[in-house]
Amino acid sequence: MQNQFLRKVIFMIIKKIEITNIRSYKEKTIIELPVGTILFQGDIGSGKSTILSAIEFALFGLGDVDANHLLRIGESKGSVLLEFESSGKSYYVLRTLLRKGNKIFQEEGFLYENGVKNSYSVGELKSRILDIIGINERTQTKTTSTIYRFAIYTPQEMMKNVLTSNNEKRVEILRRAFGIEEYSTAKKNAEKFSSWIRTVTRIKKSMVNDLSMNKVDLQKIKYTSESLSEEIDYFKDGVEHLNNQIQIILKDMLEMRKKKERMLQAESSILHLQSTIDKNLQLKEKINLELGRMNQELYEISESEKIIADLTPKYQEYIQKKRDLVNVTDKAFQYNKLLLDKITLESNINSERDMLNSSIQRLDLDLTDLTSELARCNDEVKNLDELKKEEIVLKNIITGSNKFQMDLDTVSENISNTRSEQNSIRKEILKQKSELESVLQLKQDAECPYCKQKLDQQHIRTLENKFLQGSNFLKNKIIHMEEEIIENQVKKNQILDRIKQLESKRSELQKIQFQIAKLIDVQNIIKQLDFKISEKISNKKSLQDKLQDKAFLVKINKLDEIADKLNVLYSYKIKYDTLNNIVIDYQKTDLERTYMEHSNIIKSKQRIIEDIKTKEQSLLELNDEVITLSDKLAKTKAIYQDREMVDNKLNELELQRVSLEKELMDKKESLAIRRTDHDNNMKLIEGFNKKICELEEKVDKISFTDQVGLWLNQHFIPSLEQIESQVLISIKEEFNKLFQKWFYLLIEVGDIDVEIDEYFTPVINQSGYRLEVESLSGGEKTSIALAYRLALNEIIRRMIMLDDNLLILDEPTDGFSKEQLIQIKHVLEQLSAAQVIVVSHEKELEGFVETIFRVVKESEKSQIELVV
Repeated sequence: MQNQFLRKVIFMIIKKIEITNIRSYKEKTIIELPVGTILFQGDIGSGKSTILSAIEFALFGLGDVDANHLLRIGESKGSVLLEFESSGKSYYVLRTLLRKGNKIFQEEGFLYENGVKNSYSVGELKSRILDIIGINERTQTKTTSTIYRFAIYTPQEMMKNVLTSNNEKRVEILRRAFGIEEYSTAKKNAEKFSSWIRTVTRIKKSMVNDLSMNKVDLQKIKYTSESLSEEIDYFKDGVEHLNNQIQIILKDMLEMRKKKERMLQAESSILHLQSTIDKNLQLKEKINLELGRMNQELYEISESEKIIADLTPKYQEYIQKKRDLVNVTDKAFQYNKLLLDKITLESNINSERDMLNSSIQRLDLDLTDLTSELARCNDEVKNLDELKKEEIVLKNIITGSNKFQMDLDTVSENISNTRSEQNSIRKEILKQKSELESVLQLKQDAECPYCKQKLDQQHIRTLENKFLQGSNFLKNKIIHMEEEIIENQVKKNQILDRIKQLESKRSELQKIQFQIAKLIDVQNIIKQLDFKISEKISNKKSLQDKLQDKAFLVKINKLDEIADKLNVLYSYKIKYDTLNNIVIDYQKTDLERTYMEHSNIIKSKQRIIEDIKTKEQSLLELNDEVITLSDKLAKTKAIYQDREMVDNKLNELELQRVSLEKELMDKKESLAIRRTDHDNNMKLIEGFNKKICELEEKVDKISFTDQVGLWLNQHFIPSLEQIESQVLISIKEEFNKLFQKWFYLLIEVGDIDVEIDEYFTPVINQSGYRLEVESLSGGEKTSIALAYRLALNEIIRRMIMLDDNLLILDEPTDGFSKEQLIQIKHVLEQLSAAQVIVVSHEKELEGFVETIFRVVKESEKSQIELVV
């Protein structure tokens, strides 16, 4: 089984994951994962599957997952940091979700490689992850990795969808999982293209219908030239007559060719002999041509020898002049270099003088601007001292503001305490009144609840007098407190008025302080301006000094030295120019190339002589072979004399056809000449001819597109269907074996047989009868689903050559009995993956794994605990 994956897939081992605000995980949750078999155990809904979703999100982004289902409700930001190892290297990948209003966005991701942090867009990060772990598939932003979903981790609900889908939907899903959906995609695209071709052809044909109408209109215009109509009709009749004659001849030629084809079936031996003779004759002709060419080359060599003899003295002189030229070249180049240095130095001196003068002028302009700015700033700071005095006065006025605030707090507290005490007194009066009323309600001679004496009229009057005295005392006290409250409220209002006055002064003080701060900034600007002015004056003086220093004298002296050296080298320069002109004159005559070409020609003389002897011997052998074959051919042709008659007849008909076609062409030319005489109608005729040509081109294009559509429907689409069918059959056979292997490992072999049909549907047979999957027990259904999942994982791993280093199983035992759970131990033992992650609510699986993580959920928050 082959697909587009041509290199071995590396994949990875997960080492650590950090989850923050993802579904039921609020605070940062860190999980370090070892190699071996790992179990995440917890109740349904505790947050186990969220860990798997977080791993997939970190690797491939949201894909087809709704961000609202991943980011924790009520949180504005969530993230997943995943550490994994691939090809011996460790990587950290970070993805983040951000809520903005009613929408959730996936932010730019980060990948740490070799300790270096690199940022990627959502799609770029997914492509980089696929490249690191070795998965070769097309990157699509809105989907996760198909290979990861089917070869590493298949969500429980996704596997149920595969099993319960109709046959067409299931095969479509598995095409994508196996990486062969390109066949189906190509077929659909071809069908769409074929449909488009039919539509375009119909549209164009409707346009081409105008062709006949344009020809009719063109004919009408032609007939308007009455003076030439008779001649045009005459030549048209002649053309038509010749066309009929040519058609008759072509029909006769077709009949004769059919006779010739029937005779050719009996002439295979003649054709073979003739072909051999022709080849030998061609070879003989080729050898004769080569002998002629070789003799010509010998002649050219003799001519070259004469030319070399004539050119040798000039060539030797040319070589000597080139050597002399080389000897003086360095001195001449030194002369040219010094001359250039002289020109450059003179230019630099003039340029530097101009540049210094320009810089001094710019400094003068800058000094003028800075002086104006300094004067303006000095005017602004004149009022600074007066503002500082006002600031001191206002500070002294508001110094006691804190005391007034303390007095206000004291008075407010007194008012509050007095009112609280008033309320307490009122409650006490009510309490005493209630107690008296309760006593008055007692019967005569009853026991007093306070003094335990018998109640009589005297005792009751005593209690009433006591209550009235106490009540009057408390009421007087309340009146006195009310007066205190009024007095304190007056004080409070006075203090508030004073505080408002101080606040007004404080606001005035802030304005003055702002003005002072602004003027202090101006003072700092003045200092900066003074510094800049000093600096500009210093720079100007420095530039003026440069104009007066000895630098220019040094450069002028250097110019004199260069001039002396130029005088010394001048003779070499003259000699170089003379020799160079001589050499150039020789080069113009192409002396060296001519001499070398003829020398090379002379070198091949001996080889050509030997080749001539070899060719002449081959020619003699070919002559003998041609004579022998010709004798055999003559004997064979005597048997088929009718062949010559047919050939003669065909030649005769061909000559007639050529003659008639030539006559036809002459008549057509005459007809065209006469039509060009229609000066008044020329523009109209030209326009119609152009339009007719365009319509005829459309006819040609329609023919081509029809052929393409026919090829797609009759050849291309059937071929794709056949290739895809063969690939699926091969995969199905291997898949069936793996499915049976895992199912029989999960279910003890009895009277139940399973297999996979052509639509990859599990087929269950019991005692010779086919059973529906829905009729099975819960454990048997789960066994079917788990065997299907493991077979699918393994077949995809084999197809893409994926290392068995990571496998994730989501709720693999849903519906298993305790006896069936034991079979999972055998499954885990059969798995060869270096790291197996199992998510389940079954505690019985804890004895089958090496590492256990307990997942619990409290107050809508998931927590993970490593079970030692």
